[in-house]
Amino acid sequence: MKPCPRTIDRPLLILGLEGEDVAVILLLCGVPAIVFSPAVPLIALFFIWPCLAAFKRGKPEGYLIHWLYRQGVGFRGLLPPGPERFYSIYSKEGQDVF
Repeated sequence: MKPCPRTIDRPLLILGLEGEDVAVILLLCGVPAIVFSPAVPLIALFFIWPCLAAFKRGKPEGYLIHWLYRQGVGFRGLLPPGPERFYSIYSKEGQDVF
């Protein structure tokens, strides 16, 4: 019998960050590098990467995306971020009915 590797469910990490975290960093540093000059965003990249790695330490997978959603960043296919909404077929005071 062959032993089963225990890394089947482990996410792919790139220098300690998940793929979506790397995508957020590339957006934060890549767009200014194209618009302005590549020197300043490249220097910012070396400060953002360890800060984000420390922010995510001990958190579950996909934590950054959920945190951004709670901060008000909208994503296509999800309900718009904002205050908690209640959906009901009955009208209640102070609640939206959709």
